[in-house]
Amino acid sequence: QAWESNGGGKFSFKNPTGKNKSKGGAGSAKEVARSMLKKNPNQYFYRHTSPGVEHWMGDWTEEENELFLEVAKKHGVGNKWGLFATYIPHRVGYQCSNYYRAYFVGQGIIWDPNFSFTKYGETIWKGGRGGF
Repeated sequence: QAWESNGGGKFSFKNPTGKNKSKGGAGSAKEVARSMLKKNPNQYFYRHTSPGVEHWMGDWTEEENELFLEVAKKHGVGNKWGLFATYIPHRVGYQCSNYYRAYFVGQGIIWDPNFSFTKYGETIWKGGRGGF
């Protein structure tokens, strides 16, 4: 449901929990995301896996590559990386976003008009929404 309704939530400078600003420092964004599982699942899954699912770090497997491409073909890519990650077990939204940019677009496997390359070959966002 959240996928179809664009992940819920709108951008605001207000604290989404309705409480005063957190004094938690670097961890506060994770704490806010953790509290948003039902209200804004995209925000939650951008930083967290499903409750009880181990978060994998490091290199992606060939099976994960294939699954990523299947999900991208079926649902497309855009700015809801947290929701996208729910289809990739053990990975979170920021990992999917970075992997898409660095591996699929960066290696030329997928052409995305929203990205261009610097003269040094780095992939940079130039705007727009969605991929192929």
